[in-house]
Formats: sequence, C-alpha cells, structure tokens
Amino acid sequence: MKLRGLRLARQRQGLSISQLAEMTGLRRESVSRFEHGQEEPQPYALRRLSTVLETSPAELCGVAPVDEVNTYSTLASRRGWVLEDLPSSTPVRR
Repeated sequence: MKLRGLRLARQRQGLSISQLAEMTGLRRESVSRFEHGQEEPQPYALRRLSTVLETSPAELCGVAPVDEVNTYSTLASRRGWVLEDLPSSTPVRR
C-alpha cells in the first residue's frame, strides 16, 4: 500500500524525509519506502506518522476528504495526543 498522502503531508509541514524519520523514531529508509509504495507500514508506524504530521491515517493513505482530516487533527489536539502517549510496547526501529 502506497501512502499517497504522506509526501504531501510531510511537505506541508516543511519536513525532509530524514527529519520526519527522526521525529517518529522510524528509519529514514522505511519512511522513503512508505512514500514510494515499496513497503507497507505497520499500524504503529502509521500512527506515529499521522501524529507527527498532524493528520489522519486515512489522509496518509490518500482516502480521507479534507474535512475529515481537519476533524481528526482538531480532536487529537483537544485530547492532547502526542507521540509520547503511544504504548511503551510499541517497537521503535532504528
């Protein structure tokens, strides 16, 4: 599955692939492969990407309308969801 909205969301935040990888704790190569459809992200990786990019997993997959994405971002910020809130059992690849 290619994350069709990943590049757009990353560029909208003004981040390079390396910066996004560092912020999410994912490998740079993995983020690049996700963007190019060469690797399918695990659910934890998709959650990390959507949290850092302040968007929904659906938008990253290229299936969410803009209104739904804005609703997700607003809800996430209201609830104070941050990357550190992810369960500690979530594996981190380096």
